[in-house]
Amino acid sequence: MSKIEQTLSGLKGDRTHVIVGDGITALAFLEASISRDIDHVVVIGARASQLGRGAAYAKGEPDMPWRYAYLLNSPADDIDPKFAKWLADRWDSVSQRMQGRSPDWLGAAASLVANGDVYGVNAPREFYGDFMEEQAQTLIAGFETRGVTVTLLDDIATSLNLGENTSIGTKGGRTLCAKTVDVAPGGPSTMRIQGDDGAFSAPSVFGFETRIAEHIKSGAEIFCIGGNAAMLDVLRLCQSLIPERDLRFVACAPDGEIPTPLVPRLPRKLTRPHFSTDHETADSFLAEVRREIDKALSDGDEMREIRAGFRAHFLENPLSTYLPNIEEARKVPGALRFWLRGGTRDTIHDMHRFVDEGKARVVTGLVQKVVHQDDGAEVVVTEADGQQQRIKTGFVVNCAGAGPGSQFDPLTEDMLAQGLLSRSHVGGGLQVGAGCHTTAQAVRYLSPAVSEIGDEVVAMPLYDAHMLRSYVARSH
Repeated sequence: MSKIEQTLSGLKGDRTHVIVGDGITALAFLEASISRDIDHVVVIGARASQLGRGAAYAKGEPDMPWRYAYLLNSPADDIDPKFAKWLADRWDSVSQRMQGRSPDWLGAAASLVANGDVYGVNAPREFYGDFMEEQAQTLIAGFETRGVTVTLLDDIATSLNLGENTSIGTKGGRTLCAKTVDVAPGGPSTMRIQGDDGAFSAPSVFGFETRIAEHIKSGAEIFCIGGNAAMLDVLRLCQSLIPERDLRFVACAPDGEIPTPLVPRLPRKLTRPHFSTDHETADSFLAEVRREIDKALSDGDEMREIRAGFRAHFLENPLSTYLPNIEEARKVPGALRFWLRGGTRDTIHDMHRFVDEGKARVVTGLVQKVVHQDDGAEVVVTEADGQQQRIKTGFVVNCAGAGPGSQFDPLTEDMLAQGLLSRSHVGGGLQVGAGCHTTAQAVRYLSPAVSEIGDEVVAMPLYDAHMLRSYVARSH
């Protein structure tokens, strides 16, 4: 019996706290547990032994060309000022590791570095994973100094049963008992599109890189369903594998737009919006939000400054301050997410350049299905006027994000079935109680899919590390 199994076999549950998840939110829950009256914390997740990384910041295979290709969507200090300092302190080592890699990330960062703004670079996501894993190890050492055992268990929680203590069932056949539980899974799966998993398609970029890479290297045109951050990751994957002259790339999105690059400037600045408090409808409030965004743009603010400023504002000023009708408030986050979306300046600037050079193009429309043929795929797209077109291409990658038919992780699905969580009838986001509590007071839940906490609608969707950590810190 392994040391972990020996530890778990003696688990009574009375003074045990379980955290489900292995990413940023799970780590934030662990940090918040420092004040709990417990003697054991069990963290369970597919990559719990690398706590803090989660799926988003996982360590890549050493020999894969795309290992350091994927970048953070935001500048380093917008993600976490402590990470920015960590990166700056290790800049020589980071630079050495990135030498000679394609695409030329060091070249893209050169102007910022020359201006003394390493904090502003869009770092490869794996480096952020390194930082988060170090934070986890330091935190665990602190627990153990206080006599609290921390067990990191690589397994997947699948069910939850309530009683005097709560029991958690796992994919590996274990049953864990705990007095209290924090659940911090990732978001829902990508919306599936008919034909998105076949000889000439992949249902996601992550985990399917090897399949996609074969077609990139063979010279096939790569067609992305969606114009979001995952689409930009596919572009980075292409750049890591072939010379730019051989690139053939398509992004298809309903709006036909590419996200705005989040460009940092010195000195740092946050846009400070001003809203009136007498709105009765979402339309009225959103009209004012749009005016504030347009004013900031006309004043010369960058989207990075606008987005970060609005995020900070809504963290301090709940949406109900301006729009007390919760039914109307539920209509707001979707528009804010679209208006304030952004992404890594490196890849977005490259995408615009490739469009200008004829190496890439953007198609406006909604993909209905992918049809496989002998030598590639045909994508059926509905245009804004309702007309359909069929686009012949080489290989299709589904980057559509969540939508109808998306699935949550097994534990979240189980909690929904039990009524511990509920879905909003607007947008389908998850609803939890005040302090992130579920209908069981001993169980809390927070993930990017949460759209309402207590009687508050979350103004800006929680696909943001800073916001997730902020809501965990407030949940006590």
